Amino acid sequence: MDSPANPAQFELLPRVGEAIGELNSLGLLAIVVSNQPGIAKGKFTPALLDAMERKMVSGIETGGGKLDAVYNCLHHPEAALQEYRVRCECRKPEPGLLLKAASEWNIDLSGSYMIGDGVTDIAAGRAVSATTLFVNTRKCYNCEALAEHEVWPDYLVSDLSEAATVIQKLEAGDLDSVRPFVLKCATL
Repeated sequence: MDSPANPAQFELLPRVGEAIGELNSLGLLAIVVSNQPGIAKGKFTPALLDAMERKMVSGIETGGGKLDAVYNCLHHPEAALQEYRVRCECRKPEPGLLLKAASEWNIDLSGSYMIGDGVTDIAAGRAVSATTLFVNTRKCYNCEALAEHEVWPDYLVSDLSEAATVIQKLEAGDLDSVRPFVLKCATL
């Protein structure tokens, strides 16, 4: 599935705003770090990306959450537009955007959480020693992708709400009630 190319195609998943609100209530910063190569590929304009971000922020706020910042990598090594055709340190799995956010917000990344639905998210989080939560179903192809990149999450969760619950328990020191990721795939 391709990423949305305009605000009409963009939709937040259920309970995202509420889950971010739960993280906000813990005193944690909520920062989005995203690969957004659509501009580089000529699929949309910076104005459309800005409109999609405004819709995202508004939807999160409607659900009771607040984002502290959004960082995007606009590059792609095979970009249609020459100025974006680079191999950079900000495109996940590289940790450049996480490092930039840490510098600008005075964040201890080793005491932080990286929640993501892609292998590159987990790889970027692992690169900075963050606790990683992989939002995904336990399907063999997901494990195969993780194995291919030689990266494993700390926790596997079904959605952002479950990620917020796991983080609440970790922050409370309730380590016994959360189960770390364990590889259970017959094909590996």
